[in-house]
Amino acid sequence: MNPELKSNLRRQLKGITPNSAASARICDHLQRWPQWNKAGVILGFMALGSEPDILPALRQAFERGAKIAFPIVDGNAIRVGVVTSLSDEHFTVDLMGVKIPSAWTPIDADTIDVVLVPGIAFDNEGGRLGRGGGYYDRFLARIGAGAQTVGVTDARRIVQSVPMEPHDCRIKWLVSDAGEVTESSRNKTGH
Repeated sequence: MNPELKSNLRRQLKGITPNSAASARICDHLQRWPQWNKAGVILGFMALGSEPDILPALRQAFERGAKIAFPIVDGNAIRVGVVTSLSDEHFTVDLMGVKIPSAWTPIDADTIDVVLVPGIAFDNEGGRLGRGGGYYDRFLARIGAGAQTVGVTDARRIVQSVPMEPHDCRIKWLVSDAGEVTESSRNKTGH
């Protein structure tokens, strides 16, 4: 696999940022997805500039009683922490510029029902291009098989094919502002 392909794709998609209407549509699609409404533990993320704001959907799940967790980078790994509040004052910014909870309780990754995954690009076969650190790929490799991984993106970031390497993990579902949560073609066929 040529790493230059990934770099080129990152460069091509750099200026695409979702607007509030796109983020609202994504939240609406998540809230209507049956697996979302059954999930007891959801791993979310706090949006960086190019990512959709999913906080309204996380708040809805929190209010119905779901546990909401966030990824916390610890060295080369991601730890998972459940929060007791989604209020802005309960979050801080880490060294990488990512908002993380200032107080959290660790949980095992295999207890998560739904994992919302940000990315630079996605394809309909479950391919995902991240920021290049491999944090989510290492994390996704260790979650329980029953966890529903969902790529969350602006529809303009869905491409024909994401360059994949053997260590890259595919996602099972994809949601964008253009449509409801859809199952990746590889997940449907079991590949």
